[in-house]
Amino acid sequence: MRPAALLVTIVAVSWISPAQADTVTIAKSVPFAADSGASDNVKEECEMQTRLPEYIRKEGKRKVDVELAEGPLDDVAGKVLHLEITNVFAPGGGAYSGSKSVIVAGELKEDGAVIASMTVRRHSLIGMMPGTCSIMKRIVKKLGEDIATWLAAPTMDAELGDLEDDEDDEDESEEAQEG
Repeated sequence: MRPAALLVTIVAVSWISPAQADTVTIAKSVPFAADSGASDNVKEECEMQTRLPEYIRKEGKRKVDVELAEGPLDDVAGKVLHLEITNVFAPGGGAYSGSKSVIVAGELKEDGAVIASMTVRRHSLIGMMPGTCSIMKRIVKKLGEDIATWLAAPTMDAELGDLEDDEDDEDESEEAQEG
């Protein structure tokens, strides 16, 4: 092998991180929990179920290889991320009706065994977004970023997004009470 070709091969291989060696499969559509609180309008109009896996795949490109699959994932071999939208607070009226929030729970399984899990919450600040679905799209994009980052180094019982911030606030509150 010529030295130049060898150098190109070494550089190309070094760009592939260990996380990218594994593919994580996610359903193309994330279900809502029966008690999620999502209105029919939000479910039908905001496309959260299909946007979330797309954002995870898009945001994870440099961190982890994500494959989207149709149908149930129970028979998929390898690493599979099972997600569920567990809570939606999204009153109609866009920014005029106040803050919106979404919570997603997930379990990362490898050949059927749970190897990591997480819960992630994001909420909107009141802004100039014209409608509820525009706000939800922004929230779901942030959720996708959070989940993609977690997938690069998944842990058990991780609290991501705004939940991570809440944990920091609790630590500071405990320190203030002790001091």
